[in-house]
Amino acid sequence: MNEGQVSRYDVSDLVAASNLTRYLKSWRAARGQELGLNGPLPQAKVQQASGKSDKWYRMFESGLPVKYDADVLQRIADCLGLDHSERMTLFLMTMGVPSPIGVTSHRDDPELLPISWVLDQQGRRPAYVSDEDWGIVAFNEAMGKWFPWVAEPNANLMRWTLLHPDARVQLESWEKHCRVYLGMIRLEIARRGTDTAIARILLAALEDPLISGFWEEETTVVSNRDGHHFRVRVPYNDNKPTDVISQVCTPAKFPGLRLVFLTWGDGMDDFEILGTTEGQ
Repeated sequence: MNEGQVSRYDVSDLVAASNLTRYLKSWRAARGQELGLNGPLPQAKVQQASGKSDKWYRMFESGLPVKYDADVLQRIADCLGLDHSERMTLFLMTMGVPSPIGVTSHRDDPELLPISWVLDQQGRRPAYVSDEDWGIVAFNEAMGKWFPWVAEPNANLMRWTLLHPDARVQLESWEKHCRVYLGMIRLEIARRGTDTAIARILLAALEDPLISGFWEEETTVVSNRDGHHFRVRVPYNDNKPTDVISQVCTPAKFPGLRLVFLTWGDGMDDFEILGTTEGQ
């Protein structure tokens, strides 16, 4: 965005786009489609499944304060056919969870040294560690060769994917990647609110009409990219198509960190590749 240009989005827009009412209506619409209905799953069906009154559910979906417990939310989630990520979002936006433990992003932190050994031991397979805002904490030599941007100050996976033109070339089916990452950001906003680095990166990305279109038309939430099969074209590999599968792990000692390994091997054809199958 150019200096002096008025931003189309601010934090209040993220709050509005992440409210419970919007998700519940979207989930009812999706459930209605799954069941072959002519429209969204009626509120009455969800109300009956919740075991609460009609007035209670109408207030609940409108975002008004009502009393409920985990069992009620589980029954609503079951009725709506929510998957793991959607169910997590429902609970985060209603009952809430403690904020993740903060971690340092200093690459010379002695507490992170064993994790750096794990990265180094991956050899020619790219691997990296990111924090809860997808800032790059550490990476191995292979990752640096495939994606040199990780060595830049304040490198961030989401910023690169959403804002850097190279991402649209190097990530095949970039629009699919973009939609998945927006789904992950939605869940993170539900978890930690809008006063975060990732929320500010999102605001910058929403200045792009294509990305803002994805953001406004969907309510998809994604918890992680573990097991995703996708294709990259990077200069280090002469821009040849290279299929990889991402494996995501969380260290028990650092729950706010993600260890991500890009790997490949025999049997990869059994995994559907991002960009060829809806829902990946």
